[in-house]
Amino acid sequence: MIGSNWLKGFVIAGCMLLISLQSRAAADGNEIELNRGKWTIVIRRDRKTLDFLHEGRTILKGVYAKAKSGIDSLQSTDYPIMSYSSWEKVSDQLGDGEKLTISYSQWIGRPTMRHYVYLYPDKDYFFIEADLISHDTISSNYIAPVVTTTPSAFLEADTANRVLSVPFDNDDWVRYSSLPLRTDSVSFEVTSIFSGKGREGLVIGSVEHDTWKTGIRYATSNNQTVNALECFGGMTHALTRDINKVGSDRPSKGHGSITGRCLKSPKMLVGFFADWRKGMECYGEANALVAPQRAWKKGNVFGWNSWGAMAEKLNFLGAMDVSDYIHARLQPAGFHNQGTTYVILDSYWDRLNDEQLQAFVQQCLANGQVPGIYWSPFSDWGGRGTKVMEGSNYTYNEAYLYANGEKRKIASLALDPTHPGTQQRMDFFIGRFKRLGFKYIKLDFLNNGILEADHYYDKGVTTGVQAYNKGMAYLADLCGEEMYMALSIAPLFPAPYGNSRRISCDAWGALKDTEYELNSLSFGWWLDRVYGFNDGDHIVLSGNSESENRMRVTSGVITGTYILGDNFSQKGSCIGDLMARTKAEKFVTNEEVNAIGRIGRSFAPVEGYQADAPNRAEELFWLRTDDALYLAVFNLTARAKSVKIAWSRVGLAPTGMKRVRELWSGETTSYEGPSLTTSLPAKDVKLFKIDL
Repeated sequence: MIGSNWLKGFVIAGCMLLISLQSRAAADGNEIELNRGKWTIVIRRDRKTLDFLHEGRTILKGVYAKAKSGIDSLQSTDYPIMSYSSWEKVSDQLGDGEKLTISYSQWIGRPTMRHYVYLYPDKDYFFIEADLISHDTISSNYIAPVVTTTPSAFLEADTANRVLSVPFDNDDWVRYSSLPLRTDSVSFEVTSIFSGKGREGLVIGSVEHDTWKTGIRYATSNNQTVNALECFGGMTHALTRDINKVGSDRPSKGHGSITGRCLKSPKMLVGFFADWRKGMECYGEANALVAPQRAWKKGNVFGWNSWGAMAEKLNFLGAMDVSDYIHARLQPAGFHNQGTTYVILDSYWDRLNDEQLQAFVQQCLANGQVPGIYWSPFSDWGGRGTKVMEGSNYTYNEAYLYANGEKRKIASLALDPTHPGTQQRMDFFIGRFKRLGFKYIKLDFLNNGILEADHYYDKGVTTGVQAYNKGMAYLADLCGEEMYMALSIAPLFPAPYGNSRRISCDAWGALKDTEYELNSLSFGWWLDRVYGFNDGDHIVLSGNSESENRMRVTSGVITGTYILGDNFSQKGSCIGDLMARTKAEKFVTNEEVNAIGRIGRSFAPVEGYQADAPNRAEELFWLRTDDALYLAVFNLTARAKSVKIAWSRVGLAPTGMKRVRELWSGETTSYEGPSLTTSLPAKDVKLFKIDL
């Protein structure tokens, strides 16, 4: 679970601004009600706060803004004057809408604070941001456009109500949490507060990721009440890897400050949806409008990666044999997408010389495969401080990131993404990979590049997010559109530098791996709206039971990219278990299962509140296409059980179905009545296709 008890000593920040507009005011003039589409904004001039109502239902009450300006803490409710403007028409990536500006001013010696609210016709969401305006140069490392300590209860009280805790990155086997609505916690970039049974819910999160790490703190109680909510730019935490755990000898660092005469928060989406899952998908789509996905037209990746079982024993003859085996046995049996399979050398590829790498590339091409490689652009694994960086005249010492004068490190020493030595090292390695003919690159430990630091080489960069954008934009330009960029250990955002992103950390093939990976899918499936594909990591079959094999393959194809990890080699210095080949030929050649992988979309949770603990995985997932509905039913326990799924929970009625088949067995299932009932053995899965 991500979180801390933060309500005591609640400290935050934000901004707002106002002038004049025609509206309906209360008799005393203190309340001004503005109506636009599904939303009503109530301006409370006496309290200097805002209420937001969706179709007449109060969602957020007593909203104000907070910010830091230098050492000063500012709160919009403390300003003497609150005013608002006429609606202004806007047209941007998000559509055609209207903008309302609310100002807080005449606090002597303090900058003006402003709120901006963007409303779009008939949308269930709006956008809000805040800024600080000054005649003099000011600095801030915290601006919060949405803060409230006024309790609200927009859901009916129910033990199935939940609030999401979304991790900042996917390192160190961190988990998502779907928490009962009686907890204080924190989420990164986005959260949803929703009804598990009724499904309606609030979604709130940042859609801009150019400067700030966004944090969302919440305090809830009684399975209903939101007692406090704070959405802000300027988050640092143990899970951003900036604040180190008690007892750690590594330095901690607060969020970097931005400087100027106009300082702006991240823009936040605030929406209330009949189905919180649709709301999360809308949030993902809004992010992709602001920062479009990296271009890719060649479909989902089917492939093999050496890290799953060969790992540090990667060798030339073994890799060549794997390529031949996949070509001879798996590709003809259907393990491919449009005739293409990827064969990827992970860490320890540097044990092969360029002549061997070139031969591997040529072998892959001859076998109808795309050759892939691995690299970590912001990492120094050797602590080689005085060594000259490859392709440059700079030493590693010159390019490290520092916090309080000490080198920054997560798993490896962190390199400054803006440093010319780091970028020349990128030139060297990406140029080498492209000359050799690699068309896919797995990029790892990217969270090193988003750390806060004492300073960056580029003096215009003052925050970790700015540095990350600078380095990743440089890297993406080097790779070009023909090279597939697969982000591995990486922050959730910013996103436009990857064709896919690993949805979890390393996951192999046992029940615990499947459950862990499915936890990330349960509450992060919507990220396939942000990236081209989610990546469910390598699938390892050997050493696990056949039921676990079915589960792990299913978890892969319903997540996104479909990548195997067994050691199929029978040559070289690391001979694999022949059972790996036997299992692959049984479990990754089911044409109807593989057809789901070719769709390349993530399944959504059917419920979102039924995991057996807040940070565990759901067991029911679904995907609707034009002519079918797919339903994956997992048993993540060590005992057999029966599962009943009401057709209404997946938007179906028996009269609308043509056939229900389980794809692993090929058996047709009866679908009469209001629900589907099925029995699952321990640690197993059933994957249904419902023809419509």
